[in-house]
Amino acid sequence: MAVGDSGNESFQHLPDHPRRRLHLGAKPDGYSGKKIYDPTKPATNHFQEWWEPTSNFSSDMSRSKMDLFLKSPRDFWMRYNTGFTEQIDSPSWTINDRVGTLAEAHFDAIRSAGNTQQSPLLANTLFANAKPFIHPSKPDFIEILCGRRTNSWSHVRTMGVLYKRSTDPHAMLNIYGEPDDILEMEDEGGNPVLVIVDFKAGSTKPANLDYTKWFDKFHAAYILQLEFYAWLLEQIIAREGLPHKVHPVGANIHLNVGQSQADLFSAGASPSLTVDHGLIPVDLDWSWVAPSIDLAIECLLEPDPPPVQPLPMKTAAGAPKIHDNWAFAERYEWLMKNHPGSWP
Repeated sequence: MAVGDSGNESFQHLPDHPRRRLHLGAKPDGYSGKKIYDPTKPATNHFQEWWEPTSNFSSDMSRSKMDLFLKSPRDFWMRYNTGFTEQIDSPSWTINDRVGTLAEAHFDAIRSAGNTQQSPLLANTLFANAKPFIHPSKPDFIEILCGRRTNSWSHVRTMGVLYKRSTDPHAMLNIYGEPDDILEMEDEGGNPVLVIVDFKAGSTKPANLDYTKWFDKFHAAYILQLEFYAWLLEQIIAREGLPHKVHPVGANIHLNVGQSQADLFSAGASPSLTVDHGLIPVDLDWSWVAPSIDLAIECLLEPDPPPVQPLPMKTAAGAPKIHDNWAFAERYEWLMKNHPGSWP
């Protein structure tokens, strides 16, 4: 049976919704592999356009790649050492992205006006006196770090931290991330601190919205996200020689769309959506980040992929199902065994 024929594990033209089967992106002429991680070459963070043939981002480790390592070291190893793409294709959440972009523009407008206004998103919160951060000598600092430019990640990576363990011959990874915004304020002792901000957009019924219970199993990843950014910002502060420290409390700003109105359409008016907001302070502890990066490098240097890590069966609703990580690992092994050299 040839690769691509219906019935084998590489079949790309799924008969049902992709979410029901593992569906990896493929071009008409085959898989689109990534460049392979080479530990003998020092990691770099200089600017490269992603479409240039000579561009090489194989030593980059973004916040999402850190998430991948924490989720599945095996998938992480395969992504870097074989180029195998683990991501399931899906449409982007354009409305959520747009709401977040408007919130970023709100802070940028305050910043451009010289921080003479107070943001209503911060009113009556721990951060009521905070202002959008303005770098003392680099006017495009936030524009780059927070991804305001087109093809933002190719610019953001230039802010990356070149990570080298004491036993490494050179920097092994370029660690970077893209926080939504940075605030500046003084702590209780009058010392300057920077606050990590992340915008979250959704549409939740007020009766079901309880910010005191925000970090349940569905939102736990938001904490890790802010802590990764806090660690990164701490490294950048040291590199830039700034007088600040990272505030041990981050800010998740939730923008709740359309739940405070009865009708999308009003007579004689254009359709509109209301946006309510709430700020959730998040206690941060980013001491885990550096040791986890060390473990990630050890993982990359292993000659063989880590073993499959089966996750608990899903039995709450419907037939039991294995997590996609398991199916992905089996799929990879099937391709390599039955069609060696076919991919990558």
